[in-house]
Amino acid sequence: MSTRDRGTDEIAIVGLGMCTPLGLTARATQVELAAGTVRFFETDVLDGTGEPVRGSVLTLLEPGLTRTERMAALAVTALHEPLADLASLQVEHLPLLLALPEPRSGSPFELATILEALQSASAPVRIESSEGTVFHEGRAGFFHALSQASRLLRTRKFPWVLVGGVDSMCDIGSLAYHSRNGRTLGPSTRDGILPGEGAGFFLLGYHVPSSKRATSPLGWIVSCALSHEPHSFLQLSPNLAEGLTAAFQQLSAHPAAGTRRVNHVLSCQTGESFWAQEFNYAYLRNAQLMPEPLTLSLIADRLGDTGAAAGAIQLGSALHQLKKRSAAPGEVARALIYGCADAGQVGACIIEGET
Repeated sequence: MSTRDRGTDEIAIVGLGMCTPLGLTARATQVELAAGTVRFFETDVLDGTGEPVRGSVLTLLEPGLTRTERMAALAVTALHEPLADLASLQVEHLPLLLALPEPRSGSPFELATILEALQSASAPVRIESSEGTVFHEGRAGFFHALSQASRLLRTRKFPWVLVGGVDSMCDIGSLAYHSRNGRTLGPSTRDGILPGEGAGFFLLGYHVPSSKRATSPLGWIVSCALSHEPHSFLQLSPNLAEGLTAAFQQLSAHPAAGTRRVNHVLSCQTGESFWAQEFNYAYLRNAQLMPEPLTLSLIADRLGDTGAAAGAIQLGSALHQLKKRSAAPGEVARALIYGCADAGQVGACIIEGET
């Protein structure tokens, strides 16, 4: 299997870091995800039947921490690895594009506190963020951040950008919020979620010839697609999968896609039936893009609902999986990753591994 010639507009993934209940580093999380490890725990919050709410919780964090405190701790831990990759690149300042929880997803959080924690952890590199570089779009937010990062890199104003996602639904307030709204999986809610948490960051660079690379890429962003579902989860409307269908169609139509199928699909969604039905409809309408036979990894099976962190975690998982996946002779394995927010935002991307 050989690496094809890269297009001049493809984005290289040159560094990553993750922090989840499965591991405090990217490697630990990737290996545990690949091994099928699950870590769900009973929390101190009770549901309507008096049973403890279960979730995928990083037990190293104190149960009484606020959502802001948990998100900050997860994000700072995940940030250490990609920052280490900057040592040889002589970077002084770095744009940050960050996926964050969508409204009505749990307790409120203080964005300024999280950004201050990231700024402090990144010194002496100065991380730059603004209102236009944070995306409060839950599971779809990471893909919006990727799309914006690609645009920034193509302006050639920045040789490197940092893209990430962080979320926690495991603070006491968020656990109670979802329990009150009948969302948590339990004896009285068979079609619910297991709250989760996590963070992931990626250092991305614009395409450069292999002879001039400062570091070997871990993989490549081939294409991104954004859409919106007019009949969202929050609207309690019939699920027609219009948004996800459109996103998959955009990926198929991208010049870099060609006529190739992807080798694997990774979903950022929960195990709720709404999302399963949505994927089934969009899959059938875009069968030419999908693996044959279909292989799909659902993040909720391992980490519960990780919200805005799901896209970053699934991208890290995909990079690990692509190393082991076979493709046609002369081709590099590809993965499709997608995420849909409760409010209707949709994002997806295709990546290729590096061999």
